[in-house]
Amino acid sequence: MLNRRQLRIKALQSIYAHFQSDSDDLASTEKVLIKNIDRLYDLYIYQLSFINEIIRFAEASLETSKNKYIPSEDDLNPNTRFIENTFIKALDENADFQRKEAALKINWKDAEDIVRKLVHDFRSSKEYVKYMQSETISFKEDKDILIKLIRNHLIFNDILRSYFEEIESMWSEDYYMALALVIKTLHDTKPSWDKDAPLPDLFKTDAQTGKNEDKKFLIELVHNTILNKARFDKIIVGKLHNWEFDRIAVMDLILLRMGMAEVFEMPSIPLKVTLNESIELAKHFSSPRSSIFINGLLDRTIAEGLKDKSIVKTGRGLIG
Repeated sequence: MLNRRQLRIKALQSIYAHFQSDSDDLASTEKVLIKNIDRLYDLYIYQLSFINEIIRFAEASLETSKNKYIPSEDDLNPNTRFIENTFIKALDENADFQRKEAALKINWKDAEDIVRKLVHDFRSSKEYVKYMQSETISFKEDKDILIKLIRNHLIFNDILRSYFEEIESMWSEDYYMALALVIKTLHDTKPSWDKDAPLPDLFKTDAQTGKNEDKKFLIELVHNTILNKARFDKIIVGKLHNWEFDRIAVMDLILLRMGMAEVFEMPSIPLKVTLNESIELAKHFSSPRSSIFINGLLDRTIAEGLKDKSIVKTGRGLIG
């Protein structure tokens, strides 16, 4: 389920922590990396559970309205479309989700104020009103309203992000990625998804070979970047023009080493992909001009490596 960019981000976090710790214990770094990946999946389950809790709270609030001293017609005969969301019903009945939610002992009692405000804000939104007034009902529409809930009310919710950070400190960094995984689950889930279907795994497994190429990619990227640090730093020094190695930002240096790990040590990764991904990571995790610097240095490194045949790519990797 994790795409290659997300895997590169997890690798970047792991490599950064390794170099900042001044440790040579690669086995420990890999162990922490896998633990963090597992905890990312836990956060994904928490966020699925949180969306489920929003529906539960919305349903409970409708029942409360019915018991008012003088209930209105709308209180007595409410529009129940949202609380009957077909995706949420399928999720709530799914055995794999139930098992994983129970294993984490998820409880939302101390988040009731957060849930209440979210439900109130969401019910006031244009997308919710349009959804509730729509004459058509479909599994796709039920998924789409939850995607809008996430994109417009959860992603930039600092209170909710802080709430998850209090449970697990790493979850502040993983908050957006886990929500992206929830959105992907919503996009990918078919109406035929039932209570016996498993939730998706973080790593895709090849259906024919049974191999886990994504997990292999992640671990190889971390290993190759760390183990070849001295070699890559020597290449970087040789490519610097009117700049000192010690003045390179730590994040830029790590991104350059990661890029070179893919270029020189991972023959199945296309050069164009490595270059584009390194630039995009620089835009998000470093300074505004870092992407230009990293692009230029990696581009020169690739040109020289192709010329002296120190870069070897297999299949379509060489040309893109």
